[in-house]
Amino acid sequence: MKPTLILFSLLFALPTLTWAGDDQLATSPTEGVISHDFLGEQQMKSRCLAMLSRFMPYVKSIYKDAGKNKEGEPCGYFMARNSGQSNEDGVRTNADLAMVTAFVWRYGQDNLTALPEGIGYDDLERMATRALNYALSTHRSNQLKACTDKKYWGTKDMHYQWESSLWALSVTLAAHFLNKTEGREGALLRQLLAAEADYELTRKVPTGFAGDTKAEENGWEANVLACACALMPEHEHAAQWREAMIRFAFNCYTVAADAHNGTMMAGRKASEWFEGQNLYDDYTLQNHNYFHTSYQNVVVQELVESMIALRLLGNTAPEKATGNTSLGTLSWRDVERVFCWHWQEVWDEVLAPLALCDGELAMPNGNDWSMFLYDQLPTYAAMATVMRNKDALMLENMALKYTEARQSTTKDGAWMLNSDIGPRRMGVTAHRVMMTYLMHQLFPVDDLKPTEWKAFQRRQAATKLFESQNIVRSMSEDRFVCFSWSEGLKNVNCLIVPNLPDKNKIIVPYKKGIGGNLIGHPFGYRLTGKPKFELDKYTWKASGVLHRGADEITFTITDCGKDKVQLDYAGADSTIGMLAISTDPLTKTQRTLYYEGGSTTTDGQQTLEFASGWVNIDNQIGVISLNEDNRMSFGGRKEVNSIYTTLLYPNTGNTMEKRGTMVYFVNQTAEQTRKLFLKMRK
Repeated sequence: MKPTLILFSLLFALPTLTWAGDDQLATSPTEGVISHDFLGEQQMKSRCLAMLSRFMPYVKSIYKDAGKNKEGEPCGYFMARNSGQSNEDGVRTNADLAMVTAFVWRYGQDNLTALPEGIGYDDLERMATRALNYALSTHRSNQLKACTDKKYWGTKDMHYQWESSLWALSVTLAAHFLNKTEGREGALLRQLLAAEADYELTRKVPTGFAGDTKAEENGWEANVLACACALMPEHEHAAQWREAMIRFAFNCYTVAADAHNGTMMAGRKASEWFEGQNLYDDYTLQNHNYFHTSYQNVVVQELVESMIALRLLGNTAPEKATGNTSLGTLSWRDVERVFCWHWQEVWDEVLAPLALCDGELAMPNGNDWSMFLYDQLPTYAAMATVMRNKDALMLENMALKYTEARQSTTKDGAWMLNSDIGPRRMGVTAHRVMMTYLMHQLFPVDDLKPTEWKAFQRRQAATKLFESQNIVRSMSEDRFVCFSWSEGLKNVNCLIVPNLPDKNKIIVPYKKGIGGNLIGHPFGYRLTGKPKFELDKYTWKASGVLHRGADEITFTITDCGKDKVQLDYAGADSTIGMLAISTDPLTKTQRTLYYEGGSTTTDGQQTLEFASGWVNIDNQIGVISLNEDNRMSFGGRKEVNSIYTTLLYPNTGNTMEKRGTMVYFVNQTAEQTRKLFLKMRK
């Protein structure tokens, strides 16, 4: 261990971030703080290391010694909801945190990064080494120790464990960072990798795109094959592993047209590698039975991680075209062509059009796990470094800053206050920050200048319809707006957010049953048919019908351009027009509501009811109701997808016709909303 450490990492921390107190931040760590100012590549790497260093108190708090294995080597694991068990929660949490702790031990010392008080590099080495021993010892191929549930984890022969190849990547990199890929640990690691990789030779590459894509699964299967090829290039199965690696990697972002694609890669036509379709023809995908931007982007992350494994473990650099390396007779160009297959199309057609000004990806259908994770950070990094994409470099900067801001809401360096899946989410987030660092280390782009947000926004302004997903979106200088009609999820939703980084999380993606933002959650209704879309160059209109027996709700949502969206409806109940508003330490714990006759600042825990035809939130979001009986409410604050959310109902009156119009504005003051209401009611 190096004797002298300097606190260089904190030089690059955001100076205005406030650390969490006993309960929560008094002020938001993002309000008026984060801008599109560009961090240079060295600054981004320094921020990643500083964040991971800051994470170590949390890591230490969940570490537990776990006796010795059959060879007398001490073991330990990082606790989860299923601590030390053989399932995803137990194994993945331990593997990810062993890898990240080992990474900080190695790269933190190399960069003279100071650790938080009470933690030393000796602590990191001890925890990472023992957690690595636990992971190696409890694998089915080694069986030197049973997991806490008396079972072994992993795949061997015909016993297949879903996702175990993904965990094997983290175990392998943990060993690499600790310099333990040779000797006793190296032998155990090779047995583990050979067992996992050999199984891949016995199976057909899975495919499917409607409801349950296999894109991300094929990505993590490629991971373990890359590790095996890199560490065992002379193994008798190495050539078969390489071919399987190429086949799994290619069949991630595949479309139907690839069945006839004659592009040459790795010695064959693309059509010869093709096993089936994992994307819709417009390059979108579905998982969990709906369009899911997290799964849309994570495939890039997984594939670049295989490229990282080949570089780190196999000493395979782009300049080494062929020879006695982990690639055999393949060139690095072969690797890039296969692993980056359709990255550009997915970026151009799906990811870039859904990118928001804070680096988040819009979620038209809402989300089913933690919100505002910025889990696309390493995907942006991959596009920026491997593909040298200037737009991605700009968005990566923003996603990194907001990942850091969310971490600042905790006292122990955890990535968020309320994790949906406990420590496993912390391990996955740390994994992504670490990979972001490594991409810039291995594929540097210090000569690349990022796009400016305004230029990006202008190029993405046009209306775009994702026809296969029933999603339409557009983006003016003022705001981003999208509408989604999900047949798989049975949900209809609309989202409008300002194009201001510290304001675009006021309205949050939200779904409950059949509804979400603007539609609400009308009990017992179902989707009927398909929506009708009317498209213009920069605006659009979407109409649909919901049914409950003989009752129906008809609605039309119109993107009016600039800063305005209008909802016209008939037959609706009091939830129509609902907005989900964040009241969270990441964004702002209290919101100020302005309405006819007064204003109130509230955290949403107590329901506020008021008679008014208009309401404005924080002098930013304006809502006007043109109904006869104008009553509104705001309350019901609760944790939803790891974010505290309060619901605004601008239509709680009881009109006989149950029909009306509501208009939503962004970048509007309360006084502007009031005056516009009076004008529209005349």
